[in-house]
Amino acid sequence: MKKLFTLKNVLICILFTIFLLFVKDNFSVVWNAICMLASILTPFVIGFLFAYILNFPYKFFYSKVFGFLKNKKAFFAKMRKPLSIICTYTAVIAVLGFLIAILVPQIGDNISSLVERVPSYFNSVYEWLSSVAEWANKTYNANIDIDASFAQLGKEIAKNLNGTTIANFSKNVLFDTLLPMITNTTAGIYNFIMGIVISVYFLSAKEMLCRQVKRLAVAFIPIKFLPKVYEIVDITDTKCGRFLVGDIIDAAFIGVLTFITMSIFQLPYAALIAVLIGVTNIIPFFGPFIGAIPSAFILLLIDPIYMIFLESPWDMIIFIAIVFVIQQLDGNLFKPKIIGSQVGLSSFWVLFSVIVGGSLFGMVGFILGTPIYAVIYTLIGKRVKNAIDNKGKIAQEALDFEVLNYVKIATEQKKIREEKENAQKEKLLKFIKPDKHTNSESDDDNKDDKE
Repeated sequence: MKKLFTLKNVLICILFTIFLLFVKDNFSVVWNAICMLASILTPFVIGFLFAYILNFPYKFFYSKVFGFLKNKKAFFAKMRKPLSIICTYTAVIAVLGFLIAILVPQIGDNISSLVERVPSYFNSVYEWLSSVAEWANKTYNANIDIDASFAQLGKEIAKNLNGTTIANFSKNVLFDTLLPMITNTTAGIYNFIMGIVISVYFLSAKEMLCRQVKRLAVAFIPIKFLPKVYEIVDITDTKCGRFLVGDIIDAAFIGVLTFITMSIFQLPYAALIAVLIGVTNIIPFFGPFIGAIPSAFILLLIDPIYMIFLESPWDMIIFIAIVFVIQQLDGNLFKPKIIGSQVGLSSFWVLFSVIVGGSLFGMVGFILGTPIYAVIYTLIGKRVKNAIDNKGKIAQEALDFEVLNYVKIATEQKKIREEKENAQKEKLLKFIKPDKHTNSESDDDNKDDKE
């Protein structure tokens, strides 16, 4: 057994403590360095995500479409990978271009229509509040003056605007709002384009990169830990990666289905609402609600607000029925076929993972909380199963409360402890008196021979 307090271990502990103290005293500097490193690596992270998602259609082209080139001449065999990559990106760009050509013009028309309706919405709100105030004044003598209230609100807004100089207003708008927005937008476009370029290199060199990562793992991770590391990587790929890819495909399918169904029923804002439903459907559990509630509110605003209580808002009612039916089909038919049983979590643990992930990491936690928790849940479940199996039959009986027998369990545990103690005593006797123990064993053998 290795000694714990060696000079090397003590020096490592001292250096690690000094490093922690340095981080504590210079946390802002360390955090800025981490943010700078993260911004530099952002294109590579985006490229890795693109490559990981596109790896599924790439494998289809590589193994199914161009699989026959494997047994051909060397030149044709080498063309198998570039042809697969070209077809993968061509297919994805074609699908995205088709969706953009159909949806973007309609989304633009929907947004412009909503903007044009804003004054009518305010007028509807004003008329509805006036009717409510008139009813309250007649019924309860409330003496509510809506015109005076709106006039006072206008005065407060004008007062706040007058208190702000043009220079300060320009500074706040240009330097505090527009400039960061332009900078972030430019950086986002740059990272997106570079991510696409880097994803091509990831796909073309994925075998070499996997070999290099394996070599690093074998070189620096103890051999006894390698099976556990490989198991974690395999479960993460199954639970997290494939779930994420399947969830994106399912969300896109639900968005297209919502658009087609709303178009059949001639509901307004079909493209805008379908995109909203599809994007939010990536979030487990809460996604359908997050997309459906604002969409229903948009449809509710089509009719004047003061008319809502006089006649039924049929567009909103039809939309809610469509969303309900589609979500039932998605939860019971589409999603199990697309994703399968990759998650393996009950609805309670899905809710738990979404809430905790969203609270800790925001939107990323909402999306990745469930598959990451599924990985942790699976690893803990395997560890628990192995621990129960190691305890033997009595542990399996203890899990069944109908045959639970505390006396039997106590007796069995006592027997197991006695067997372990006797085995330890035998080992100790062999170590203390090996000659005597050997002679006794030889005498026992002679007796057995005579018999």
